[in-house]
Amino acid sequence: HYNFLLPLFIITGILSAEDAELPLRAAIDSALEHNLDLRIATYAPVDALDSVAIEEAQFDPSLFARASLQEGKSAARSSRLDQEGVVPESENRRAQAGANKRFSTGATVTLDSSTTRRYSNNNAARNPDYGSDVGLLIRQPLLKDAWSTVNLAPLARAKVTAERSLFELRSDVLDLVLDTEIAYWNLAYTRANKALIASSLALAKNLLEENGERERLGLVTSLEVLQAEAEFLNQQEAIIQADRAIEDAQDVLRHAMGQTNFMETTSGEILVMSLPDSMEPLRSIGDIVKDTVLTDVDAKVQEHRVEVERINRILAQDETRPNLDLTTGVTYLGRDQDGKTAYRGAYNADGYDWSFGLEVRMPWGFRDARARARKAKRAVESATLQLYNIKQEKALAARKAWRSASAGLKRIEV
Repeated sequence: HYNFLLPLFIITGILSAEDAELPLRAAIDSALEHNLDLRIATYAPVDALDSVAIEEAQFDPSLFARASLQEGKSAARSSRLDQEGVVPESENRRAQAGANKRFSTGATVTLDSSTTRRYSNNNAARNPDYGSDVGLLIRQPLLKDAWSTVNLAPLARAKVTAERSLFELRSDVLDLVLDTEIAYWNLAYTRANKALIASSLALAKNLLEENGERERLGLVTSLEVLQAEAEFLNQQEAIIQADRAIEDAQDVLRHAMGQTNFMETTSGEILVMSLPDSMEPLRSIGDIVKDTVLTDVDAKVQEHRVEVERINRILAQDETRPNLDLTTGVTYLGRDQDGKTAYRGAYNADGYDWSFGLEVRMPWGFRDARARARKAKRAVESATLQLYNIKQEKALAARKAWRSASAGLKRIEV
């Protein structure tokens, strides 16, 4: 999918000599390498690929650790068991480390271990008192956020969006190639048009001189001389407009090629090939329309948009379900006067604490979630209609383009 990005950066250089003719291929290569709009468009696929990595990272394990220290001193004795004249003081230390991971079923698994140290100046049975535990906690949604279809939907959406962005970039590349070709041949046309006007100007000048001589001989009236002079002035004005059209066409081609700073003074002319004397006949209009609809990039982009809207509908429908989570866990405990023995007791399961339960949460009426689900359903329908409309418009555009090309061939002959 990403191989067609390489030609954007492996481009042949254009001709640097001012008087050399610029081939069409060199103009297209320059546009692919230097056009600013296309360079800006290349950022979108890269961002989309990073979005895929972000969604994949949701299932990466994460580590955590905590450490705390707490000291306390009572204002007075709190029990008759405390030593006479001794104010109770205590110190608590706790360290915890663990890891958790999310799975495609929606389950989250947490494995952790901690140790605590309690010390006080009272008559405790163990002083210091070490406690250790090793635990496993599992939470599995049963309705909302449950199972792979829902939990993998954001990742699938990111991948579809990344593929869509590549088609959008391909569309931008094809549009730029098209615009460059049009600008190239428009420049060739303006030069050919100027040559035609120049021949008309020469003819008008000859006619004016001829009518002036014939007027001197009394063969024509002054009105015919004035008409010839008006035609000569009109052709002069047409030459001025033709020169302006050439300059405008050159700027359009320069902009497409992306190598000109228009904030500075531009100089020199771009020499392009002349209009061809003849071209190959067009294929049938039916074949053109069929190939256009089957290979159109904008339709491919819209197909991916439809898929994204379908995934959004799955996620919106999931929001209409209540939260029902199954939780289960077990923790093994150890306790002694030193930390090592306490940890050994936890691994030997001297004590344990296990739990099993169900948790349910739901908003009243699900009004917000159901409204969003209805919007998501309409978004799918709208995107599907837009896909059909795009194909219709592309077919219509292909028919118009075929007629325009057919008329253009006849204009070239004229």
